[in-house]
Amino acid sequence: MITIELHPGAAQFHAQPWDALIDPDGGFYTSHSWIRSLELVHGAQPVLAATEELLSGVLPTWTGTGSDTSGLFSLPAMTRGLIATPSRRVLWLGPRRATATTITCARGATRTQTLAALMEAARRFAADQHLAGAVWPYLSGAQALEVAACHPLAQAVLHTADTAVIVPRDGMRGIEDAARSKDRRQWRRERSLFTRSGSVEWTTLTAEICTRIAPLLAATRDKYGAAGGTSLMLRTLTAQLASGVGRQVEVALARTRDDDTVRAAAVFYRHGTTLYGRYWGTDGKAPPYSYFNLTLYEAVDWAARHSLRRLHLSVPATAAKRSRGAQTAPLALVYLPAAPDARIDARLLHQHNRRTAQEWNPGSDSEAWTRWTPRGM
Repeated sequence: MITIELHPGAAQFHAQPWDALIDPDGGFYTSHSWIRSLELVHGAQPVLAATEELLSGVLPTWTGTGSDTSGLFSLPAMTRGLIATPSRRVLWLGPRRATATTITCARGATRTQTLAALMEAARRFAADQHLAGAVWPYLSGAQALEVAACHPLAQAVLHTADTAVIVPRDGMRGIEDAARSKDRRQWRRERSLFTRSGSVEWTTLTAEICTRIAPLLAATRDKYGAAGGTSLMLRTLTAQLASGVGRQVEVALARTRDDDTVRAAAVFYRHGTTLYGRYWGTDGKAPPYSYFNLTLYEAVDWAARHSLRRLHLSVPATAAKRSRGAQTAPLALVYLPAAPDARIDARLLHQHNRRTAQEWNPGSDSEAWTRWTPRGM
């Protein structure tokens, strides 16, 4: 028998049984230590847990307040008006403000029933808070369809594409060898211009590094409308040290050769065979093309040296990343209205998914996004 309980936060759970439920190669942002780091900064958020003798599934939840200037968690922006509900009026499922998330549920004969029970509990929880429903964003297309199939009111809505680089054993050299000559020349030019005036150092996360890079990361976040400034960024990094996430952090620092000052930083996380890129920042005086060198070119080579197979780059600046060797895969949200009569019109949903899929994968048929996952992603 599957039992669902609502817990006040991830601190109520031991890390080992929680992490045993996640995908070893794709579940970093649903790991216990990541969720705990978020709670240390933003406060605890309720977690739905399924138990069948042992823990068989967990589903973090969170609610947003105010408007989302980035558009990353604005339902009207994410769905182009298909869902007009304000973001503060829904229960969000998955890690807080994660743009890549996965199902955290045991595989086996009862997986479908466990997911169904978790989703129904989420729907009821949203209704109890007088919210319009629950939304689980930034799932892979395949997982969104799996979740939606578990509940009669749930619907999968394609909303963006993820980006990642499949890392060859010889790093960027392998990617360049397979690229068009035009692209290869561009990438080498960008690397050359960077190395003429700058250098890269890889380091781990320490209290001293937190203090050094927090202003750089905050400056870039501020540029794109994120609130909190340096103090929030410093609390975020410090919380990762406290939760254990810090042991998985790798930091790339860019310096100028003339004054040896750190001018830019990129923060990555190792999980399984994947290197996840999360934060980037600069003071504006970094060497040319520091962004692409730190977040992509140098990261690919670092990943290859450490036998990692995938560099996850997430959703922003998708076109620029694709032009430098990244592949895309569909991301979809699962919409679960609190009221049975509030589902999206099936015809409009089909049109939206088809149109969005063809933007990311031109020439695809109407259902291609349900199968569209590039090799290695």
